[in-house]
Amino acid sequence: MNERRYALTRRRFIMRAAGAAAGGLATGVLEGAARAATAVALGAQPPGLPARQFAWDATLARDRYGNAIAPRYDRLLFFDVKGTPTTAHARQLENALRTLERTYPWGPSGLLFTVGWGHGYFTRLLGTSSPVPPAMALSDFELPTIDDYDLCLHLACDEALRLAAVEAALVGGAPLSGASGPLHLASALVWRETRTGFVGSGLPAANQQVGGIPSDRPVPAGAPLYMGFKSGLTRNQASEDAIAIGAGPFAEGTTQQVSYMRLRLDSWYGELSDRERVARMYAPQVTPQQAARFTVDAASDPSLYGQAVRRYGVVGHAQTSARARRAGKPLILRRDFDTADGGQAGLHFVSLQRTIDDFIATRSAMNASDAQFHNPAITDTVNNGINEFIFVLKRANYIIPSRAERSFPALPGLAAALR
Repeated sequence: MNERRYALTRRRFIMRAAGAAAGGLATGVLEGAARAATAVALGAQPPGLPARQFAWDATLARDRYGNAIAPRYDRLLFFDVKGTPTTAHARQLENALRTLERTYPWGPSGLLFTVGWGHGYFTRLLGTSSPVPPAMALSDFELPTIDDYDLCLHLACDEALRLAAVEAALVGGAPLSGASGPLHLASALVWRETRTGFVGSGLPAANQQVGGIPSDRPVPAGAPLYMGFKSGLTRNQASEDAIAIGAGPFAEGTTQQVSYMRLRLDSWYGELSDRERVARMYAPQVTPQQAARFTVDAASDPSLYGQAVRRYGVVGHAQTSARARRAGKPLILRRDFDTADGGQAGLHFVSLQRTIDDFIATRSAMNASDAQFHNPAITDTVNNGINEFIFVLKRANYIIPSRAERSFPALPGLAAALR
């Protein structure tokens, strides 16, 4: 309890500093946080926005092979609902989100975001069944804390300072340059935690002076992620159409899984050769030269999994995960990013999928739990993909409704309140 209270206090200090950097806290902001949400007028929504909150791909730049280039900076804000949810809460949140949409264009040059709702929001606050199950440990070698936050707001863009300014406005009530309406969420939501990070060429190398990475700066200068390899290639990602819920109250929505993983890269870089790292990331049949030439997929043929187990005594992460594909196509769309939160190398693994079962199937395939029965050189973690180098600290599941249903979904009277 004391550690949590310290973390909250420290974060509030940081948020006030970020607000001051963005232009200073407005006089009386904190005193005005208790203003009734019913006084908030619901602002107009910009036309032309996609019905799916998670429809980001059309806004992203592409590399020469057609792979989407992810936003360079991400921020996850976690909230609990303040008191009993009402339509006034919904108006407060929806108006803030519409204000963001009016302030920034939809895309990485402006702002992208999704709002996801946790299991407890439905069961504890609304007294109804949840569209997503509570998260759980998914292997014998992990023991994550299961988050029980009501709401996860995922922000992403190409400007780190913009995300800090948006957080300062939403959480601390700081003024946001160019905003045409109120953003402070304190009348409806209680902020609990923020996680930050980055992905893209040069960013991991620039942020490698942290725990879990050797001091000789081994992360390649152009690597998009700490582990040094490409991610998010077109054919190893599910499409947005494939992960969209097709019917029911959450049609045009999707499910979201959020894990916080600590990375242990001292041994990754300090004890393994290039060839050994490629074997564990992709497959033992893949050479470093082949890995460097991957353009639209990691050619880690899952049909060669048996050969990897019996002949090489090593299985690769991409190879094992690919066994969960459906008709040759991945089940999940990854929007993960590296982090230096807490001064430690880590990964915020964010995945979108039609059902949480699709994530579980993919994560279970990654465990390669059957390999050790055929070759004792492979265990749950040793010679088993990247399992030895990642440690799941936290995990949670969320439902991401359609844009029209994103503010307090399933709340009675919601549709009329947001007209």
